Amino acid sequence: MYQRLSEALAAYEAGLRALSNRTAPELRPWQMGGWCRESVLVAQRLKQDMEQAGIHLPAAQRARVAELAAANGHFAAAFNAALTDSRKVGRAPTGMGRFVPLDPFSVAGVMAGEPNESVRKAVYAAAGRSPACNRELLDRMVAVRAEMAQLQGYPSYAALRTRGNSLAGTPAAVVGFLTGLAADVRPLAEQELQALAQLKAFDSRNIATSPPSAPVSLAAWDVEYYASRARQALVTSPPGALLRYTALPSVLAGVRTLLRAVFRIELVLGPAAAGEGWAAGVLRAEAHHPDLGPLGTVYLDLGERSGKYPSAVTFPITCGRQLPGGDVEAALASNARRRGGTGGGGGQRQLPVMALLASATGRCPSTGVPALTYRELRVLLHELGHCVHNLLSRTKYQHLWGTRCAQDLVEVPSHLFEYWATDPLTMGLMARDRSNDSSAAAGAGGGGEPLPPALLKELIAGRAATAALELQQQLVLSLADQWLFGENPPAPTAAAGAGSASSWNSSDVWRKAVEMASSVPYVPGTSPELRVGHLTIYGGSYYGYVYARCLAAQLWRASGLAEAPLDPGAGELLRERLLAPGGALEPLELLTGFAEAAEAGEGAGSPVGSSATRQARGRQVRLALQRQRGQQQQQQQGGGGGAHEAMPGGGLLQYLEGGYAPRSDYYLETLKTGIAA
Repeated sequence: MYQRLSEALAAYEAGLRALSNRTAPELRPWQMGGWCRESVLVAQRLKQDMEQAGIHLPAAQRARVAELAAANGHFAAAFNAALTDSRKVGRAPTGMGRFVPLDPFSVAGVMAGEPNESVRKAVYAAAGRSPACNRELLDRMVAVRAEMAQLQGYPSYAALRTRGNSLAGTPAAVVGFLTGLAADVRPLAEQELQALAQLKAFDSRNIATSPPSAPVSLAAWDVEYYASRARQALVTSPPGALLRYTALPSVLAGVRTLLRAVFRIELVLGPAAAGEGWAAGVLRAEAHHPDLGPLGTVYLDLGERSGKYPSAVTFPITCGRQLPGGDVEAALASNARRRGGTGGGGGQRQLPVMALLASATGRCPSTGVPALTYRELRVLLHELGHCVHNLLSRTKYQHLWGTRCAQDLVEVPSHLFEYWATDPLTMGLMARDRSNDSSAAAGAGGGGEPLPPALLKELIAGRAATAALELQQQLVLSLADQWLFGENPPAPTAAAGAGSASSWNSSDVWRKAVEMASSVPYVPGTSPELRVGHLTIYGGSYYGYVYARCLAAQLWRASGLAEAPLDPGAGELLRERLLAPGGALEPLELLTGFAEAAEAGEGAGSPVGSSATRQARGRQVRLALQRQRGQQQQQQQGGGGGAHEAMPGGGLLQYLEGGYAPRSDYYLETLKTGIAA
């Protein structure tokens, strides 16, 4: 199959070259016409997947790649299982016969809530060496992935992950982006750290061993505790004040109204049928669109129960795709629309089915029903972004459907959806006290008392208190991930410095990342990388989260949602230019097309939304892009790439060392306000 696929692709590409040279291709017209853009992309990616399995290599190397791939498949499960195994993580003595288990949940509780610094320090130090078994797992994983990449002709595993279908293109572009953003955010983080140090100084004012004139420094074990204190000082309302407005039925009613207003998606919500759900309380949401017809099904598992998957996540159950014969159906539907009929919305399709798992851990004080904290509300919107991406994707093949897009774009829609939790208008839809309103039971978006703007302002201010420090932590993770799987991977701890090819180990990598990106000093003797399960899952691509944050901030503004968060024209622009293509467009082309459509002030050519709104959005976007052009052209005049590199992605991107990265200026502008997701 690999041979036939390679020959077919080569023949098609030769035919394209012949046509461009105005000569007759060897393939007949019907053979050339049998390839569509998506067919080419799917064929290329299938070929890449086969090559990643070593199918093109000699027998001995192919067998070695298979052996390495099998080993690689076990690392994530073993690494993450150790973090919740009490025998492996151990426990830390804290004095007076007390011990703290070192599982992630318990450690996080101590770091955020323990007022005794000596206890926090002891737990941090012990956790930083636990679980010891993960050191060997991480060393083996790094070595296995490096060898896999080399056998396939890549200089590093990070290079393998950024090859082909990615926005970044090269690990050098990723590291350049991360280090540049680290430098830009450091002043903001230093200000936050100084504010936290003042809180610690206040606590230390009566300690005789600390003279009043001595400066107070913040250690790694202090940050989360004083960050929690800073947030508490800003969010003065009791927890019940919010939970009164975020009862789960009320939030879901508001979400339905939001999706209807922006994307024209109608959700029909009800309990899953007997035997259809996997737990009590699972809801079934059927999605419809007036032009596209049925979109698919989302099962919502939002309750709390023992043994439930611990993180919020969206699981695809059935992927969306065009069914055989859909091309004919699509043509008939298009003709019907041109004649004034309703059409069928793109032919017969296999409708997607997904399961969204999240949690509502609070209780509404008025009714006692499950309610969402502010963080949980943002997480729910984040996962809904993934679901809507999949529901609105209109690709021919399931290989390119929705979230099966470029790894550094997949989180963009989900981060974009979080912005609706920062806007008073949309929060007024989702967060309402409907306890005495019968319309809530009917799923209506109105009715009830909306969340007071002052309370939303408190919540956003609390989130903003340490936003830059939190971004620094994401940068540390992303840089460590790049260097662990880069061209100079660390050697096993026992071998480093003992004649090995590498002179550093994984803890050296973490220390370097902290020194590069964090304002909080590294704690000698600790190995926090032993507790970062994301390193096992993402491996060379964790940077996608930071990419997504910066891109989502720009798209929120460029679409016009920052000014009109319920504008259906903006929703149509997002649907056609960002969500519908899935992975069927290369990332650079996708973002360039979005920027051009936004700059033209169009809702992707749709009549949805008022003309005045679209024109106003167009003026705002044009001014913003002109500012970006001027700024980047000034940078280019100071030295750098040619004119073709000046405005990639319609001003949304920057060109860096063989690849692309988002512009981060607007994201940093909004970071301190708490609006940035």
